[in-house]
Amino acid sequence: MNQVIESCADSVLSGTRLSRRQGLALAAAAKEDFEDMLYWADRIRRHFFGDSVRLCSIVPGRLGGCGQDCAFCAQSLYYNTSVDKTPRLLSDEKILSAAAEARSSGVSSFGIVYSGRSPAPAEFEHLLGLVEQIRRSIGIPVCAALGILEEAQMRQLASAGVVRYNHNLETSRRYFPNIVKTHHYQERVKTIQAALKAGLKVCGGGIFGLGETDEDRVELALELRTLGVDTVPMNFLHPIPGTPLGSSPPLPPKEILRIIALYRFLLPEADLKVAGGRVFNLRDMQSWIFRAGCSSIISGNYLATTGRSVPEDKQTLADLGLRIAD
Repeated sequence: MNQVIESCADSVLSGTRLSRRQGLALAAAAKEDFEDMLYWADRIRRHFFGDSVRLCSIVPGRLGGCGQDCAFCAQSLYYNTSVDKTPRLLSDEKILSAAAEARSSGVSSFGIVYSGRSPAPAEFEHLLGLVEQIRRSIGIPVCAALGILEEAQMRQLASAGVVRYNHNLETSRRYFPNIVKTHHYQERVKTIQAALKAGLKVCGGGIFGLGETDEDRVELALELRTLGVDTVPMNFLHPIPGTPLGSSPPLPPKEILRIIALYRFLLPEADLKVAGGRVFNLRDMQSWIFRAGCSSIISGNYLATTGRSVPEDKQTLADLGLRIAD
């Protein structure tokens, strides 16, 4: 048994937060003793979450026309990709239908995602009414990912019935300028802080496989821990031709599992949500994410890439003896 990994696990299970130094040592040890890392990550997951896994679904409320230059994004106007760049809103009927389908399939929450820096005032007002309608007529918890917003807007979302705001930091503060230049890291931090001040829960994480180092991965986890987000989406780059990262080599499955396990140690009480890139990158090793410490997944399609159907994911959970969280 790897002594570094076991010592860190004992600390976490006794309620002690790991330091940056311990996180880096853990990342190095995981490369030497993969099985030990997964064994303890699974122990930590079960300690804090038992056999419960949350299923979430998302729908793109606004597609295309994004004026930001995130180097991984197929919807950015900066890049020549196969995705239609014409700005367009999904109809209310389609969003309501998707929410009803998510509710009937047993999904825990339903997210509405808008492309772009932030919605136009008229779009935002319309969305508030739509959220209220979903709350009244369908009853599924609604999450929103609308980009950079102010605290007053967050309070409006909360009043309308949004329970959680999604806003990813993407990577470490140090590495962020290599990925995004049209806005600053601190704007993302302030958006998360605004959501928390407004009483919303926050789903904030990142994307891995951008060329970041283990140090960047540890720094991102510690930043999210300091902010106090309770759910951490973990996306893994699905290279899109035409974007600056379109020719990047995908992360190997075992590397992805090591990253998930590292985050389970560093963020033991956070709901780790494996999201974009799961099917593309993990292939036959998708079910291993739970052993690595995952406690939540996005089920169904993502924004510019396809995912795995809810029935398939439910069958996997049943086969593993895991249950869907309420």
